Amino acid sequence: MKKRLLTMALALALAPAVAKDFEATGRGSAAIAAGNPQTVKALSLAAAKQQALVAGINKINGPDSAADPKVAAKLPSILDQLGDERFVNRRSQAVGDAFETSVTLLMDDKEFRTLLSDAGIAANTSTARSFSVLAVMDEFFTTPTDLKAPLEELEEFSHEKGSSFKDKSIASSSNKRAASSAASANSSVDARMAASGRESSSHDSRLDASSAASMSGAARDPYGSVAVAGSASNSISARDKGASSAQYAASGSLKAASASSSASASASSSASLSAKNVAAEEHDNVHYKKLVRYQPQNRGPEKTSLTYNALKGQMQDYDLKVLDNDLFKSKYFQNKPVTIEQMQQSADLAKYVGFARSDAKADFFMLGTSVIIDSGRNAASGEFVCTGVMTVKTFSTASGEDIASETTSESASGQNPNDCAANVSKKLAAVGGPAVSARIAEYWKRRSTYGREYIITLQGKDLGDAATRGLAKAIKAIEGVEKSTLRSQTDNEYQLVVVYKGESLKDEIDDRLDALPAFAARRSRVESDQITICMTTCAAPASASASASAAPAAKGKKK
Repeated sequence: MKKRLLTMALALALAPAVAKDFEATGRGSAAIAAGNPQTVKALSLAAAKQQALVAGINKINGPDSAADPKVAAKLPSILDQLGDERFVNRRSQAVGDAFETSVTLLMDDKEFRTLLSDAGIAANTSTARSFSVLAVMDEFFTTPTDLKAPLEELEEFSHEKGSSFKDKSIASSSNKRAASSAASANSSVDARMAASGRESSSHDSRLDASSAASMSGAARDPYGSVAVAGSASNSISARDKGASSAQYAASGSLKAASASSSASASASSSASLSAKNVAAEEHDNVHYKKLVRYQPQNRGPEKTSLTYNALKGQMQDYDLKVLDNDLFKSKYFQNKPVTIEQMQQSADLAKYVGFARSDAKADFFMLGTSVIIDSGRNAASGEFVCTGVMTVKTFSTASGEDIASETTSESASGQNPNDCAANVSKKLAAVGGPAVSARIAEYWKRRSTYGREYIITLQGKDLGDAATRGLAKAIKAIEGVEKSTLRSQTDNEYQLVVVYKGESLKDEIDDRLDALPAFAARRSRVESDQITICMTTCAAPASASASASAAPAAKGKKK
């Protein structure tokens, strides 16, 4: 039972991607006296379907667009292609002498737009294709980030304990010489002790000093040589033996120990030479190492973006003009591979957008990233499971105005990780592609309905009132200009923001200015929604200078 529940949950999570839905509601009625109940219901339902279709066309093409005679003539043929299953939420009731029915047209947004396009009444399709979009997307394939479940753990432990002792002593010959010196010293001391008690007393004093020195210094054996010198590596048994020998020598041969200072100095020197050749070592070493490795966080993008290719296909279905980035990216960056993240963290993005506007003639720039996470094999189904997140934003290359942004997440399964990645990429594009494309189409519908915003700039040296007022009056006289607002004014520049509903504002402005002698020597430049009018010669646009400065730098680097 538990396994079955897991399988059902996985099936729900990995369900096919739902495309963007399109809804439009219509209401129709028929007179009850028009015939029998079945006829009245059929008439009421047919009227409701037609009203739902009209509402849908107005929603796509703009208000009152269905009232156009060309569009109205196409309604019956479009209704014939819509089956009864497209109309849901049917509700009927008698209201006075009429029978009313309401329905909701529910279908895929892309499919409905395709119907209008095939019928030749897609009002904004040609407008949207006139403005191209340059799309750029990086794709990353990784594993889930879980600090409680590391990718790899490594532990190392070692313990080493032991000791060593080396003795390269050459003290055997020196001990004999020390013994003979000590014997000679003993006979000399005995003779002097017998002759004079005062000297004996003096020797006793020196004996006490010598005993104290021997107790606090190096330990000596009965022959006067050092057994082991005091160091950090001495063995305990050697030091103990030296100490007992020193005590024996102090108590049994006090006269011999103090007889001759020269003999003691000679023996001590010999002992020092012997002590430097002794080496002892004890060690107890413990080594511990623990390494925890997680998945790499800064892995670069994949060479081929599966989501990017699927997304472009979705946008082409909406009849949008999409420019492929590979050609222009290789032309601009040449042998320098650059990711989107690197562009966003530097000035390269602004320069590349300017290059896209001037060289690729792209009116809009689409920037996207897709991240596919491999979650491993599912225990219930045996297939590999992965999830994906796609984020996209589309903005004007001239003004930076954002017209379409979307974030989508999906799940999928496959026979292997690569198959799973391909499946989730298609689902991301199937959901995110129509959403972004519909927003772009909606942008153009609103611009067609409410007007598009333009920035008109007049440039010249010491602009007078005659020139600025002449331009303002000429623009206000154009049919389709909804609003004209002064944005800024200086001695050398005069700028207006104009909202215009029409085909070509630039042509309309030229027609008005041709009649004014002050603008006879004018020049002009158009960049998407920015129109520049110059009294003499226009300066080079910022985008052209940016791309011109970037290209030589790249060539120089290539050399």
